[in-house]
Amino acid sequence: MSFLGLRFKEVIVSSSGHATTQQEQESSARPRRSKSKFGCRECKARRVKCDEAYPTCKRCQRQGIVCSSAPRLTQWQIETPWLSLQPKTFVNRRLLQYWLEKVSQTLVIDPENNPFSFPALEYIAQSSALLHAIQSVSASHEQYFSANTPIIALEERGKAIACLRKEINQSQHAPNALILTIMLLALAQCADSDTKDYGKQHLFATRAMIHSMLQNTSMLATNGPAIQLCLGMYLYWDMCSSFLVDPCESQGLNSLNISNAVHRMGDWHHPMYGTCSGLLLIMANVGRYCRQILDSPQNRNFVQEAVLEAQLTTWKTSPANPRLGHLYEAFRNHGLIFLYRAGAHAQSSCLMDPDSSEAQESLIQQYAEETVRHLMQIPATSHYLNFQSLPLLTVGSELTESNQSLRDQVRDRLRAIYSLNRLPANLLALRLLEELWDARDRGNPSFWLPHMLQKDWRLLLG
Repeated sequence: MSFLGLRFKEVIVSSSGHATTQQEQESSARPRRSKSKFGCRECKARRVKCDEAYPTCKRCQRQGIVCSSAPRLTQWQIETPWLSLQPKTFVNRRLLQYWLEKVSQTLVIDPENNPFSFPALEYIAQSSALLHAIQSVSASHEQYFSANTPIIALEERGKAIACLRKEINQSQHAPNALILTIMLLALAQCADSDTKDYGKQHLFATRAMIHSMLQNTSMLATNGPAIQLCLGMYLYWDMCSSFLVDPCESQGLNSLNISNAVHRMGDWHHPMYGTCSGLLLIMANVGRYCRQILDSPQNRNFVQEAVLEAQLTTWKTSPANPRLGHLYEAFRNHGLIFLYRAGAHAQSSCLMDPDSSEAQESLIQQYAEETVRHLMQIPATSHYLNFQSLPLLTVGSELTESNQSLRDQVRDRLRAIYSLNRLPANLLALRLLEELWDARDRGNPSFWLPHMLQKDWRLLLG
């Protein structure tokens, strides 16, 4: 299934007021000054020239600091389709353009196949809730999801919630529009300054909608790709948050229904992550199990661990390119390290042979180093960057003092991810890693998940 977007030439408006294409302008332009007009805030503050590289400029990268570099939005040569679609509410064209050209691109691995950009315009015309959610996220993203959330972002979020309550009871609304709206509201929620809120209620609402869709056999027969798009969005979200949900709150989870749907989905190429739907489901189950034995180590189940380990090691797919293969191997290793470390932590908590086996520790180290190298094979300019936060936290926390160069690479990569998606959780993950590395170097290594929960943080990464 393809979700190709519309193409627009960049337009530059001359002093005479006539619009010309970029090519025409460049042919007649005078030599430009080398001074940067669109550099990052950090270079501007230092009054130095910025190379305007995205997501991080070279100067910030060399100095190991967070970069606020951002690509410029284009001026459009033709009017956009939403004007003829006549949405039922006010359209903030600038915020919508910002979403179409920039924010929505962080949700996918291929900007040429992006259902959340221009193809979403038809849903915006039908769903005021989705439009307001998009405008809220765009307004917040512009300000790096600041703790002092812009008033317009809060107003748009309030309108989105009010509209969603009405639309969710109206059967004519497309399920992917509703699910995308709920997902964006969760994103806005977890990007707020409250580190305890990861959008749990939104996750549960989406889960209920997914189960309802999967039980609707007529919808499955007539609307396969739309169902797969929604299911994939949920699978990725569930994988990133399964270990954040208190085990006693895992309500409404029908694992068999989801598992059967993923099996039917097969290797369908999802625009968010490609062909790894089966791996996402396994990792979500690993996260749930790890949280369960973290809370109740006496309930450790060696058979279940062996099954999960076998599922991770035997999972296969055919990635579209080598870089995607590197991302999938990072996901797999994240799941294995997560499983091994949670098991060792549970064993230590039960005072049963508190030291995990030397062989397993060696294997964890091997996977950690291997995973960082996999991720560094993916350039920081790649659209795959946005999907690396969670494996970086898991494998980064296992790096020893002798791996300083790999630690530096993890630091740089988390900063680059923050510069791309601007979610504060990435900087908090880096702060968490610095604490874990400091403890490890002092001879007190610890598992990142209980350390995070002890700080009362619920970081939604990914």
